[in-house]
Amino acid sequence: MQFWNKSVILTAFVGIIGGALLASGWYRLNYPMQPLFVEISNQRTAIIPLLSIEHGSDYAQEKILLTQLRPGETRVIALNHEPGRGYSIEAQLADGSKVEACVGKLSKKWVNSVLITSNGIFGDD
Repeated sequence: MQFWNKSVILTAFVGIIGGALLASGWYRLNYPMQPLFVEISNQRTAIIPLLSIEHGSDYAQEKILLTQLRPGETRVIALNHEPGRGYSIEAQLADGSKVEACVGKLSKKWVNSVLITSNGIFGDD
């Protein structure tokens, strides 16, 4: 009886590890490219009602909309984009005005940080 319990536990362990390895390999093989992550932080004292991020590549144009970015809130988005190609960010503020900037043109990192302050939009590149 003890042998049977050990073999069941060993088989289950091997199955879990094997399944995890297969799943991680499938993810890497079928994902078309590594995403560029952008960490966007609202450093203003008011909510940003609408934030638009646009970028393009050789074959596609993408627009991402974020809504209701609270003061002090940080969100992370993923772009189908390579570092150093740049992307535009436009913040539509509560008073109806807009602030915009093109950031990420000089970055070589796969994780970018963008700060939205009362003085404008700033990237870490």
